[in-house]
Amino acid sequence: MNDSNMNILFCDNPFENKASVDIDYEDESVSAKQNGFATQLFSYESLTKDKDAEFATRRIKHSDTLQKIVYRGWMLKPNQYTSLYNALLTKNYKLINSPTEYQNCHYLPDSYKFITGHTPKTIWLTVENQQVDYDKVFNDIATFGNSPLIVKDFVKSQKHYWDTACFIPLATDKDKVKSVIEKFVGLQNSDLNEGLVVREFIELNDLTIHSKSGMPLKQEYRLFFLNGQLLGCYDYWEEGEYSADEHPPLDIFKNIAKNIESNFFSMDIAKTKSGEWIIIELGDGQVAGLPDKVDRLQFYNLARQYYGS
Repeated sequence: MNDSNMNILFCDNPFENKASVDIDYEDESVSAKQNGFATQLFSYESLTKDKDAEFATRRIKHSDTLQKIVYRGWMLKPNQYTSLYNALLTKNYKLINSPTEYQNCHYLPDSYKFITGHTPKTIWLTVENQQVDYDKVFNDIATFGNSPLIVKDFVKSQKHYWDTACFIPLATDKDKVKSVIEKFVGLQNSDLNEGLVVREFIELNDLTIHSKSGMPLKQEYRLFFLNGQLLGCYDYWEEGEYSADEHPPLDIFKNIAKNIESNFFSMDIAKTKSGEWIIIELGDGQVAGLPDKVDRLQFYNLARQYYGS
């Protein structure tokens, strides 16, 4: 039986006329319902493409009492999330993270203050109309000396174009810096999130080579925190052999998590080649994907326990 006080919001299937969940989240929807969550649907396309939050949430009936709701779906830009947040409030549903809390973990420049000292050194600059100020870039990256760097925007990288649009072997190689950034900005095109983020590249422990893309996979894990509680620490990659004997030092990351201003977020961590543990980045828990190995039923069982904390 569903508990009306526990709600999960999923994207609907844009290819179905009748109301059904997006096929990529079917397994989560089933697991949520089996753990007593009530599920709601909205149109991701209407929200993001048509910019019509009222129409996007048309299937959600008004609640007599204010209900908390957790979104599980595709990434939203902060302005899109704000529109969804406000539309749901008119139905008496309140998303678990406010728009500010969402951006705190969705944008790396916003989350950097929570993880400084535990994550690679990072700088950023905004970019308008895809016009990069390279004088500012060269001036700002001088702080890295001649370290290797990686380039991304406030949310995403182009790591599958590793050598041409992500990795810079030497921060002092201005030609390479410019060519990688130009390629990255071109690939992101109109999807460029706010601007550029440049990070010191730190060698991570090897895991395996991706069977399809050939990308080297590293020893990475994804943690989820809900209302201050660790839901789980999960192998990030489906491929590769994670050692059953090695466990990340979770107490360190639990302590860091206490100061992160979000009610539901993910934390990606990794072991470096030198044996240290670092935070790669944070993500809003509502749009962070569950790694393939995660038992969905177990995940929602834990979420049910911590939902009202």
